[in-house]
This record gives sequence, structure tokens and C-alpha cells, in this order.
Amino acid sequence: MSGATFFRDEARPPSPLWRFVSIVSLFLLLWPPICGSVFWWMKFDFGPPLLGWVALIVIYSYFFCTPAALLAGIIHAVAAVSFHHNSLWIPLSAAAGATVALIFVIAPGSAYDLINVPLESYAVILIASLVASFTCWRLTRRFARAA
Repeated sequence: MSGATFFRDEARPPSPLWRFVSIVSLFLLLWPPICGSVFWWMKFDFGPPLLGWVALIVIYSYFFCTPAALLAGIIHAVAAVSFHHNSLWIPLSAAAGATVALIFVIAPGSAYDLINVPLESYAVILIASLVASFTCWRLTRRFARAA
């Protein structure tokens, strides 16, 4: 049995539930390390990171970025499975929603506290979310295709 036929039966397309779960699980697996690494690289780059720092960034990114990854994965999966839509607007809207989720996870507080945060911080979170969203979107396009 080859790798191509192991995950996909040529006679039957994968079920919508299987496609939904595959898309969301891939987002939960890959989004946090990508987003955390890009955020760290843009905000706190002190030169080439040591292997220990990279491992620490990946571990802590799962704590902070998992709600955003879940939200982005659900947005992508619903758009792909229910609406049969897989355009560039999907990762853009998922990144915007994930940015809002990350802001509330990283800086919980009142609206007054969120308004006084420098705009640079929001831009860095948005760019990290965009990179993670487009990377995961590209990797899940095979699952998102309608049969």
C-alpha cells in the first residue's frame, strides 16, 4: 500500500467530518510554533537563537497560541467543508480573528488597557498570525478540496 492510497481512497472521497478534523488538528499542531517563532523573531530578535531558546519558544507558544490556532482552524475547516470555499480571504479573516484572540489571551484586561497598547504590538501579532495562517492554509488545501 503506497502512501498516496493510505490516506485517500480513490473510489471514495474523505468524509466531511474527516476533512474537518484533519484541518483543525493540523492547525492545532502547526499554528502555535509558527506564530510563536515569527512573533519572537520580529519582537525580540537578539541574533541567531540557540537550540534551547527555539525549543522554549515552541513549548511556550503552545500555551499562548492554542486558542488562536483553534479559532483559525475552525474558520478554515468550516469554509472548506461547509461552504466549499478556499480563497485567499479565508486565511486573511482567520488571521484577523486569531489576532484578536491572541490579544485577549496575552493581555487580558479592560478595554482601556487594550487601547493603550502600542500599535506596533498589534502589527507584530497580526503579521505572525498571517504567516501562520497562510502556511497552514497552504498545507491543508488538499483536505479542503471538495470531492
